Amino acid sequence: MIDINKELIKKLDRQTIYESEWISLFRDKVEMPNGDIIDSFHKLHYPFESVSVVIINENNEILMIQSRRYSTNSIEWEIPAGRIERNETKEETARRECMEETGCTLKDLTYLCYENPSNGMSDQKVHIYGAKVKSEINVIDDNEVKTKQWIKKEKIIEMLKNNDIHCGVSVLALLYAIQFYL
Repeated sequence: MIDINKELIKKLDRQTIYESEWISLFRDKVEMPNGDIIDSFHKLHYPFESVSVVIINENNEILMIQSRRYSTNSIEWEIPAGRIERNETKEETARRECMEETGCTLKDLTYLCYENPSNGMSDQKVHIYGAKVKSEINVIDDNEVKTKQWIKKEKIIEMLKNNDIHCGVSVLALLYAIQFYL
């Protein structure tokens, strides 16, 4: 039997560099499985998990949004996503985020998988859902979303191939949904 504790990296000490309810940065001292010590291992901690949703319609089109992104000073093609708030389930978050960002209510909400987008330096966890649109109104959060558009699956594949979608969470969710959900 394998002793899992010998396979894991052990935290020996922690210094908090920055901490908030959105993200924290720690400098940890860690011991590697072979006994080597790393004095300054930086770790990003996300206190809340997130969800993302690939929404399809009766024409098998995928709903994409153009998000306003301060961090990259750009407008990016993405799928709806957001953090799970306190006392909120993953499913409730998926439905809320889709309504806020696209004006869509969902049916047949299906859990697909989860991802750790940057597991070499953070513990961020994003749950990916697929869903069908039940109804849609023309309401979006103008501060976050510039526009929304239903796009054929083949065009999404072309956009992915041409590197027109840069959001890592969206790229993985779209590829996963196209392969295993649609």
